[in-house]
Amino acid sequence: MLYICLMSDKAVAPIFTVQQDRFLAETSTAVFLYLLQDGEVYAMNSFPHLQKLGFLLNADEIGTFHSHEFTEVILLVKGQLIHDINGARRTLPPGSLVFVRPYDLHRLLPVDAGRAVFASLVLTAAVVRDLMSYLCTPAIAHRFNAAPEAPCLHLPPDEARDLMLEMEKVSNEQAVAPQNSVLMARVLAARLFAGHLLPTRAGAARDDKPLPPPWLEHLREQAERWDSLARAPSRLHAACPCHPSHLCKCFRRYYDETPTDFINRLRLRQAVRRLKHPEAKVAAIAAELGFDSLSHFHRLFKRQYGITPAACRRAGFDGEAVDLLF
Repeated sequence: MLYICLMSDKAVAPIFTVQQDRFLAETSTAVFLYLLQDGEVYAMNSFPHLQKLGFLLNADEIGTFHSHEFTEVILLVKGQLIHDINGARRTLPPGSLVFVRPYDLHRLLPVDAGRAVFASLVLTAAVVRDLMSYLCTPAIAHRFNAAPEAPCLHLPPDEARDLMLEMEKVSNEQAVAPQNSVLMARVLAARLFAGHLLPTRAGAARDDKPLPPPWLEHLREQAERWDSLARAPSRLHAACPCHPSHLCKCFRRYYDETPTDFINRLRLRQAVRRLKHPEAKVAAIAAELGFDSLSHFHRLFKRQYGITPAACRRAGFDGEAVDLLF
């Protein structure tokens, strides 16, 4: 059974709206089913066990630039959507399957007034870590984390329809047996990651880049958990078991970037999160993250996400639809 309700920004006491990040504080996985038509967003599922606690899912954020602390796998089964992500714009046709990482800045927009039906499987960081450990396949983690763009694939119509039915089953189970739905979502996620992110032999022939050594992957994972990045370059070199010149060569060989590029991307991810706080100042954020020049921070941010830090902040607080120049 599907429950359809219009997403509204009107407060209804004692219920208050929450974003998906807040929702996942109560459950580690979830499937959201959406219908977008005539500029309105509808949620086609319900979560009685959370509504009893005063929660109401808010889908308004999908049309404004946002990032989140979870991984999101989006499946589009009907209609078309515009997906703005990290400064790039793509038109998603039916059958599109997109793996959105926690650090991707993105939004979904309608192509026209027609109907678009899509689903979103969301997974907390802990679930993704468990998943990667269970799959024990570095190539999957490498393709998911190291790709410059969020992995995007196109499924045949029959496969897309069957996957949507599976997502609906998870959604239905959420309403009646939340604990069972978590297991179902984990199993589904394992199949999606293994089935679509594992390089095929044909893909391996096109991309013969070797996988990074374990010590390098561990070093990057360690850096990604640092709360403070002001002195990140020196900390990275101090934690590295090799000479800085060899570290730089390894970064270029396995990731097509320098250690400085990597650190700056981590800083920009933190910048996006900090811009959500109304009391934070752009200049202060840049300084706290270790950028010596405010103009350099602006330039890198615009290059990575396609919008300025100020525009990102307005999009987050005012619900403003920030237009990109494509």
